[in-house]
Amino acid sequence: MLEPDAAFHLGPEFDNALNRMDFFRLFKALASNFDARYFALIEVGGDETRFDAHGGHSLHNLPDALLDAKGGFSRDEPLLAHVLVSSAARSFDATDVKSPLLEQGGAQSAVSVPLHTVTAKRFALILLCNRERPDHKELALISHEAALVFQRYFDVILSLDSITGLSDREIQIVRWTSEGKTSAEIAIILGLSEHTVNSYIAAILRKLQVVNRAQMVASALRSGMIN
Repeated sequence: MLEPDAAFHLGPEFDNALNRMDFFRLFKALASNFDARYFALIEVGGDETRFDAHGGHSLHNLPDALLDAKGGFSRDEPLLAHVLVSSAARSFDATDVKSPLLEQGGAQSAVSVPLHTVTAKRFALILLCNRERPDHKELALISHEAALVFQRYFDVILSLDSITGLSDREIQIVRWTSEGKTSAEIAIILGLSEHTVNSYIAAILRKLQVVNRAQMVASALRSGMIN
C-alpha cells in the first residue's frame, strides 16, 4: 500500500503540473499507485441522462470500448451514480455490483471518489483496480490523494477556464474541433443541430478574440484549455 510520506504528489510532477496532459499523468500515476489500470475524472452536471467522458474538464485513459456511442456513460452506471447521492468515497467489488464499467474493464474492484470545486462544480474520480477491494484505510488515502491532485487541477486549469468565459459546452466544441471534427460531425456527437454548433463556434471566436477555427484551437492549446 502507498504510504503518505512516499506519495507521488509530493514530488516535482505535482508542483510542475501546468496543463491537462500533466494532470492526465498525475491521475494516471495515482491510479497506478493503487493497482488501477484505468481511471476517469468525469464532470457531473449538465445532461440529465448521461455522463460525458469527453467534456471539457474530463480526463481518462478508458478505451473506447468502455464508452457509449457518444463517448460517455449512462447515469445508471453504479460507479458514477454513487456520486449523485453521496459525498463520501466508496469502493466496489466486481462480485457484489452489476457495473458495465467493472465488467467490461476486466477489473476486480473499483473506487468512486466524489470531488467538488469551490465554484460548486461536481466531479467523480473512478479507479478500476486489478486487485481486491480497497479497505477503509486505503480508501481514505485514495480520497486524500485525489483531493490534493484535484485541488491543484482546479487552481491551475479549471479556474483559468472560468476566466476565459467559455462554458463547458463551448470547451467541448473546441476539443472536438481540435480533433478535426466538422460542425456536422460535432453536432451528431453532441446531439445538437449543425446551426447550433456554428453559433457556439461564433461565440467562442468572439470570446477568445480570434478570427477562425485554427486560431481558436491554437489559443486553446496555448492556454492549456485542451491538450
